Amino acid sequence: MWSTYERSNSMSEIQPILVPIKQASAIIGRSRRGIYQLIAADQLQAVKSGRSTLVVYESLKQYATKLPAAKFKQYVPKRHAVNVAA
Repeated sequence: MWSTYERSNSMSEIQPILVPIKQASAIIGRSRRGIYQLIAADQLQAVKSGRSTLVVYESLKQYATKLPAAKFKQYVPKRHAVNVAA
């Protein structure tokens, strides 16, 4: 079982409700262990279906929106000194 889906108004569009740990890991770019840690820290919601742990897809989206924006310093290339023999 890969995912549990909910059909939207358009028959061609299917929105996931629950995703397995492996897929949740791929969606947000964290390891499987990281997903379990986020679940334990109540930052992601998950349910059990038999032996499988499934992550609530909406909680993945909420987690991503709560992350701070990435900030980078502007890159300025260094000029190489040129030895000119006069």
